[in-house]
Amino acid sequence: MALVLLPHLLMLVFPRWKDYIGSMAQTHPIAFTKMNGLGNDFVVIDARRNQTVLTGDHVRVLAARDNSDTRGCDQILVLHPPRGDGHVFMQIFNSDGSEVEACGNGARAVAVFLATQGSATCTLETLGGLLHARATHENAEIDMPLPKFTASDIPCSADQEDMGALTLHADLPPAFMVNIGNPHAVIFVETGTAGLAAQYGFELENSQHLPAGANINFASHDGATVLRLDTWERGAGLTKACGTGACATAVAAVERGLMPAGPLTIRPPFNTHGNDVDVLDITYTPGELLSMRGPVTYEFDAETMLESAAG
Repeated sequence: MALVLLPHLLMLVFPRWKDYIGSMAQTHPIAFTKMNGLGNDFVVIDARRNQTVLTGDHVRVLAARDNSDTRGCDQILVLHPPRGDGHVFMQIFNSDGSEVEACGNGARAVAVFLATQGSATCTLETLGGLLHARATHENAEIDMPLPKFTASDIPCSADQEDMGALTLHADLPPAFMVNIGNPHAVIFVETGTAGLAAQYGFELENSQHLPAGANINFASHDGATVLRLDTWERGAGLTKACGTGACATAVAAVERGLMPAGPLTIRPPFNTHGNDVDVLDITYTPGELLSMRGPVTYEFDAETMLESAAG
């Protein structure tokens, strides 16, 4: 009898005990898989059978680098039942809690995740469009949406028609603006891409000309068909690799006549030794094809506690 009455007595003596009990009841375990694409890391949550609704606060907690369960990440990828003709709908959150339209490396990670379950080919639905994927347990190739170049598609509010030469900062070369399911600015420089991304990334992401923000890419030649790329990712900051950024940069190089159409190689910051393994292989033929191929690493499966959205 005393044990039965104890919670009621505690609520009388400690009024906030009820709030504590309520908060404990609002948490539940959630399983996830940690994946990595050239240093761009992801928490993948498979919610196809168990509905999972994440708030911005949830995302920021899961993505925090001091989270002992997830060990932090650049993006959270939540897999839902398809809304249309695809195999799965991929919901994408950046580490700041914002939901975004596209993530190329994330799409590769999900394709490999599904390949381990027996789906070597799949169609991913995203807010940025349909992505057709082919994957093994170690790498994936994604057919990306063809690029869009108009100001309304990017979107960009600058009062000029040429999105291939937009001045975002007086001290920098003009940017090539393109949408690859999400908005990108590509700036070609001679050298020093990492320092420029760190110095100007946040400012340019929030340029007055870019009402939805943009991913900011600094690229330089590293060979006849090779580009070195550093990206400041919208809502995530500096990243060790950016799949859509690599695609946008390849598109910009071809459209500006800096490189021939066809296969190009992008070396991201993760590739510190200039090797030919830790790269993204992009193939771009204007009006016909934009594809991306690269390695993916499985890290671990785990579980964490998540507070319900209603709480």
